Amino acid sequence: MKLEIVKSPVMLKSQVEIVYARLNEAPKLYETDGIKVKEVAVKLFNSNFTLFVVEYDSNQRLAFGYMKNESADDLSEWGYSSIDELIGLGFEMDLYFNDRVIASDGYISKRGV
Repeated sequence: MKLEIVKSPVMLKSQVEIVYARLNEAPKLYETDGIKVKEVAVKLFNSNFTLFVVEYDSNQRLAFGYMKNESADDLSEWGYSSIDELIGLGFEMDLYFNDRVIASDGYISKRGV
C-alpha cells in the first residue's frame, strides 16, 4: 500500500518525495540505540526549529532525532516527530546537508572528523 504524499505549504511535491526517499534510507527506529555518535539521515528546518533525523519508521512516518530550538538552545532535545505533521507545518529539507554526524549532546560534525 502506497501512502499519500503530504501537501507542503513551502515545498513542491517532487521535493516532498525526495524527503521521504531520503528518510527511507535512514536506519529503522531503535537501530542506533546505544550508539553515542549517530549519522544524520535528513535535516528538516523552519525558522524556529531544526530536526536532525537519525532513525525513521516508514509505516508510521515517525522519525527519531534531535530537535534543536533555534531560539532557546537549552530547550533542544532528542525525541520522536511526525514527519507528515512537520511537512504540513512548513518544514523544509536542507538538500545540501550530508556526511554529518550528531553526538548525544546535539553537537554536529562532519563524518570522520
